[in-house]
Amino acid sequence: MIDSLDQRRQQVFVEALIVEVATGLAAEFGVQWNAGTNVGGGQSVFGGTNFSTTIGSNILSIAQDPRNAANGLNVGLIKGSFTIPGTDIQIANLQVLARALEGNSGANVLSTPNILTLDNEEAKIVVGQNVPFITGSYTPTTGSAVNPFQTIERKDIGITLRVTPTVSEAGAVKLKIFQEVSSVTRDKVLVQSADIITNKRSLESTVLVDNGQIVVLGGLIQDDQQSSVDKVPLLGDIPWLGALFKYESRSRKRTNLMIFLRPVIVKDEKGAATITADRYEYIRHLQGDIQLPWNGLLPPTAATPMPPMEEQNKQPLGTPPGTPTASPK
Repeated sequence: MIDSLDQRRQQVFVEALIVEVATGLAAEFGVQWNAGTNVGGGQSVFGGTNFSTTIGSNILSIAQDPRNAANGLNVGLIKGSFTIPGTDIQIANLQVLARALEGNSGANVLSTPNILTLDNEEAKIVVGQNVPFITGSYTPTTGSAVNPFQTIERKDIGITLRVTPTVSEAGAVKLKIFQEVSSVTRDKVLVQSADIITNKRSLESTVLVDNGQIVVLGGLIQDDQQSSVDKVPLLGDIPWLGALFKYESRSRKRTNLMIFLRPVIVKDEKGAATITADRYEYIRHLQGDIQLPWNGLLPPTAATPMPPMEEQNKQPLGTPPGTPTASPK
């Protein structure tokens, strides 16, 4: 009975595949006008088209400092005022700004976290950064001294995979999964509006998968299309000529996110050795691609390669990978 119960426990190698493909298109075109004049007696008249565009695309901010212009083609005309001789009447100071922008963006993110664990035992892997978040601030005053301080909470930002596999007698694997992908946003507009903003995608589920089969856990297909038109009433509706009194912007962003998973049951030491050898050789080939050529001043450099797995197995326990094998005496 003891021999029948004292059996080698099975292990499960879980490989997750996170694929995200995002594309974006943006286009802007518009013309803005601004004019002003001094009619004498301390009185002035001004007018123009001040559309609700961003700060870097507004004619008022660009007229103050051309370095405020946002990305794109910004063509402007500024004409100084002219005073009529013998009078206080001035001809208008005319400013015109034509702006055009077209942008394409694409992103392809592929993450493959994998983990090996015993049957019916929870395993967790976290790959990312530990980012500080400000949770509060206080400025106590003691007499004439001011001692400000802030409270900070740190959170893991990156990829988190937590899984608990259970192997059935029929060869199927029951998986209790928690998967999370988070990152700090790179949107400049959002960064200016708050301290730190993160993007988060998480999934928590329990599924039944056959040994070695790939199953889709979930995903997201999103198509975000936005457009806006600012124009002068009546003038902006005139065919062809109305483009001189209109500002139009369009944007479209498509996001495709899919999460796949494949469990492999490892029944004996041969199965574990096969998976280990496969990952070991994969890393060795990646090291061969890391090489800097000679540039005339600096010598060529290459990453220290890991030895073949057969040689590494001959090393004494505790020997760092890459240590040359000692020659036999």
